[in-house]
Amino acid sequence: MGIAIIGWGSLIWCPGALQIKTRWHPDGPVLPIEFARISRDGRLTLVIHSGSPRVRTYWAMSALDTLDAAQENLCIREGTERKQIHAVDVNDEALATSSIATVIRSWLRTQRNLEAAVWTGLGSNWETMRRSPFSPDDAIQYIAELKREQEQATLRYDRAREYIENAPEQIQTRVRTMLRENGYKDAILPTILFEAKASENP
Repeated sequence: MGIAIIGWGSLIWCPGALQIKTRWHPDGPVLPIEFARISRDGRLTLVIHSGSPRVRTYWAMSALDTLDAAQENLCIREGTERKQIHAVDVNDEALATSSIATVIRSWLRTQRNLEAAVWTGLGSNWETMRRSPFSPDDAIQYIAELKREQEQATLRYDRAREYIENAPEQIQTRVRTMLRENGYKDAILPTILFEAKASENP
């Protein structure tokens, strides 16, 4: 079974235990992605966030040949609960029925050699962490608070900034755009992480 792992954040530049047999392709499904989750170490992280602008994600083919094994492998890489690792199979309409699953299943049908996909389904925890609904403006405020605390927590701020700047090129969100206006720069990730474009092949 050809299984795509959908990625948009640190999976791209830091796959860790993720078992993949291709580099990252830049023509993944178009999903609403934003820096709308605060991680345990204080970083803003990219998650699927309903209502945010949609961006083109990335995908790589799993080195594993069963959906269960691919989900478990992604679960280990993400250090999360298995229920947060979502999956679709083009031949099993009942496996997942959310709007995101529908988009990914439709995308799968346009791809050769792919029959299923897995992705991390963690959502925003903004209301829990900030006691208010997520907004790009409050995300910028949160980063400003980290910056003010930088003298006491330099590593915390630096890790938060690194994660944002290392986001892959086509993951351009409202928060990322706003932070560039405040001096952030998009990192240039090594080309070896990505599959060559068709025009670059001999």
